[in-house]
Amino acid sequence: MSIRKEDAYQHALCMDLQSDRLQYAVINQDSKKIVYYNSVNPESYDRDAIKALMTDEIFGYEFGAYIASAGGKRNTLVPVDIFNYSKADEIFKLNYPAPFDSLHYNRLHELGMVNIYELPVWIKSLFVIKFPRVRIIHPATVLLKGVFDDDAWRQRIHLYVEKDSFYLLITAKNKLEYFNRFDHTNFADMIYHILFVLEQKEIPTDKVEASVYGVDSNWEHKEQFQSY
Repeated sequence: MSIRKEDAYQHALCMDLQSDRLQYAVINQDSKKIVYYNSVNPESYDRDAIKALMTDEIFGYEFGAYIASAGGKRNTLVPVDIFNYSKADEIFKLNYPAPFDSLHYNRLHELGMVNIYELPVWIKSLFVIKFPRVRIIHPATVLLKGVFDDDAWRQRIHLYVEKDSFYLLITAKNKLEYFNRFDHTNFADMIYHILFVLEQKEIPTDKVEASVYGVDSNWEHKEQFQSY
């Protein structure tokens, strides 16, 4: 391990919980470099199974900051002006049928928007009890902040691929032109949704650049995707 327990306060523990894995990394808060990373797979997606994965000794260190990316698949983005004069559940029901799990939100100041999402109580309590100072944010919030922390002037599509779903974003001139999440069972499903959206937006596939996140560098569909 490349971090000493006595130096933990200079670092942040960043965790990403998905239905099929728990990823965590230790990041130096000054250099922003990852000094430790690991990924583990749970036997099931529930409190006991996830808690059983937190056996790495770093989970007992006292870090300067704790950040956890977690939340349900259902989320919605709204302008901050609408959010300020409405209730989260009233906005959420315009996009999704009840019942709702516990609703939470993250503000995206750089976009003037708010991300409202479901956060199961067991997930929140697991992280808060284990790490009382933890800041929980939704995966879509992480994705959007990361995209707009970089240059977003040229038109580009962004894909964040998960086990059985993916987020599709289109950005141009430092603005968010499109955002949605799609379910998929195979690679063909993903391509269908992407091409359909590009057709509806009248964006030629040979005129737009693409970034893919959430996959390994040796992603099995890399060559197929590049052929489109």
